[in-house]
Amino acid sequence: HRSTDDAGAGSQCLGRVDMIAMLAFLLPIASAFAPVLKVQPQDPRHSWVNRRTREISSAEVNVGLVRQLTLNQLLIGWTIWSGGEGAAVLARDAHFDSLLALPLGVLGVLPLIFISRKIERSESGVVADLNLSTNLLVLRLFGSEKQPVLALAASLFLACLTGLVEETTFRGEILPSLAQGNGLAGGVSLSTALFAALHVNPKALLEGGQSTADALVTFALQLCTGATFALLYVMSGNLAVPILAHSLYDCYTFYGTHLEVAGQMEYAKAQALMPSLPGSSGAAWRQRRGEAFLQSAAESFYLMDTNRDGVVSRKELRIALYSYGVRLSGGESAAVLRAADADESGGVDFSEFLEFVGPSGDAAAAIKRALLGVR
Repeated sequence: HRSTDDAGAGSQCLGRVDMIAMLAFLLPIASAFAPVLKVQPQDPRHSWVNRRTREISSAEVNVGLVRQLTLNQLLIGWTIWSGGEGAAVLARDAHFDSLLALPLGVLGVLPLIFISRKIERSESGVVADLNLSTNLLVLRLFGSEKQPVLALAASLFLACLTGLVEETTFRGEILPSLAQGNGLAGGVSLSTALFAALHVNPKALLEGGQSTADALVTFALQLCTGATFALLYVMSGNLAVPILAHSLYDCYTFYGTHLEVAGQMEYAKAQALMPSLPGSSGAAWRQRRGEAFLQSAAESFYLMDTNRDGVVSRKELRIALYSYGVRLSGGESAAVLRAADADESGGVDFSEFLEFVGPSGDAAAAIKRALLGVR
């Protein structure tokens, strides 16, 4: 016969198993929207300059999507709101009044922000779809125009809720439970692996090809974030530290991406509306193909011009083509650039871009010609 304490421990263990089973059901649903490092990849053909993006509301926060993200976290954190184990863990282990909590949280999130910036600026096809899906999610949330106040408020709310729920669940509840029979290192490793696995869409793993590759990249990145938050908790002994770090990181992902993407779209629209000088290449192509072609070409060109110097580099070209589902190697993107770079300056200006895509009126056709060596 078990003692009362043994029965209580068994009941608590069973409760944790039930909670993990619930997470296994809920987190794949939430993973399509989770802002942790990079969200789940979507179809790369859904470019953030295509028709679908242009239909996104440009002046309002997407209340329906915010509600959906909130509901996901409320379900995952049910033991917090119901006064169960999550609430007890939060009250016992999260010391927000500690003077070191915020500084340690800020220091802890800096490496993740550094990694994120490297990923955002990478031309590697390995992370291309993750970057695109993050841009698409943020566009769906906040639209294509800058909303500094509303976007910041929504970002803070979603980030704080996500940080509170996921850190209490994974680091506050699951990590100590797994450490009981596997040691501290085992608890950290297993809870981090579970955290990463439950943020990957299992359907993507089964689809094969690029979807499986994207899912594996997502898993690796989630291992990085999960391990960082786990180490912050273990080293500080204060659950408030990973909660703050997680919240700061998600807020950076939401708000920073919004400002960057919306700013780039505003820049492209402003440049596209500038009148063409008489006798310029723009004026000539307007006469040949019409105003709609010139506007579309200008928006596409200046969306690629991410450093806003009026010239598209090979790297900018390669990254931009991912959004159209065109995956080129470094050598192939260099060949396309050489075909478009009439003055051999090492970059393509708008006049050269028009001459490159204008004859066919289709960037994809122009790229194929360039790769085949046809001028």
